[in-house]
Amino acid sequence: MKQKSGSLKPKRGLLNTSQKKFMCIFVVPVFLMYLYVCILPVIQSVVNSFTQWDGYSTKKWVGFSNYFNIVKDSVFHQAVLNDIVIVFFKELIIVFLAVTFSIALTRVRLKKSEKLFLRFLYYIPNILSVIVISMVWKFFFNLELFDSILKFFHIGLTSSNGWISDYPIQIIIFVASWCGIGSFMIILITAINNISEEIYEAAEIDGAGQFRQLFNITLPAILPQIRYVLVAILTSSLAVNMNLVLPFTNGGPGTRSMVMGLYVYKSAYTSYEVGYANAAAVLLMLISVTLATIVNLTISRREDK
Repeated sequence: MKQKSGSLKPKRGLLNTSQKKFMCIFVVPVFLMYLYVCILPVIQSVVNSFTQWDGYSTKKWVGFSNYFNIVKDSVFHQAVLNDIVIVFFKELIIVFLAVTFSIALTRVRLKKSEKLFLRFLYYIPNILSVIVISMVWKFFFNLELFDSILKFFHIGLTSSNGWISDYPIQIIIFVASWCGIGSFMIILITAINNISEEIYEAAEIDGAGQFRQLFNITLPAILPQIRYVLVAILTSSLAVNMNLVLPFTNGGPGTRSMVMGLYVYKSAYTSYEVGYANAAAVLLMLISVTLATIVNLTISRREDK
């Protein structure tokens, strides 16, 4: 039997009038803004990376010479190595402590007021500005002050030129990890709270203890959030490590604490080699995307097993 004309369904892929209006009001403006703010600057940066330019005079096309000079530069090699070391230890410290604190604040029986106070305490570093954080920790790691603290606890570590000068990368890792725990802890707390209590109750009835519940219920359930934390730390750190390094050590002593973001910044605003800085920024973007993709694929494969 033939269907009546009024009962014919619209063809797939075609938008009705209401959907077109929705697209024009909410989708198209956001896409155009994203294109203008995010995509076009990246394209412009790639184009500028093939030029010799100080930011003011006429651009001179130099091809891949900027990239060749960067790859040969030992300071850039040091910056890449420092970034990788900082990110690696930040991943370990932040993920471990964020998971530990989130589990303690959700699975350990504490009063509501105690939980709120501890959440606020752990989140304080995310409220403070980078300048305040760097000034506080620079004062803390002052040679005489920190040495006196170590002597008080009978710890036989010493520093001849100052702790920040002798151990710049280690101190930056410590401070950067301290700053990043709170925000990721909140994400994991939300994920744990979304796990049904019936699952834990059934596990207790079956005789599962707290540690068995942790490794068989809690951690597998929040694995997608842990993956997000790992990728977020990686992608954000490579770009913003300089925000802490610049006021803390300015890449010193010498270039021992140089990172890629600071390398780009100094190339553009100290040496006024904007084309060279754009080439370094493009390499930073490629390294960041590559590492984030590797981490994401590695965790996804483990989730699929």
